[in-house]
Amino acid sequence: MTEIAGLASSLADRILEKHAAGTTIPPDLFRMLVRAARVLHDGGIPWPPSVDFLIMEVGRRVEEAEAQGGDINAHLAQVLDRAKQPSE
Repeated sequence: MTEIAGLASSLADRILEKHAAGTTIPPDLFRMLVRAARVLHDGGIPWPPSVDFLIMEVGRRVEEAEAQGGDINAHLAQVLDRAKQPSE
């Protein structure tokens, strides 16, 4: 499970890096992250911080966008923009 946690963390970091660079995030990259997060969750293993941030924020933003009838892609971009800002 340690290897899966490391993989999930690397995938989350890669997604944040791609967004920060302004490049397209391949859907398969995000799907791999979700699959790794599910394996960890099913095994009772806590998610690494970057995985937790992305999964929880994306889920929350999707719910908000659906409730408001808004653009899900715009909400996801806002999540990633916040993630690349330095912590205070």
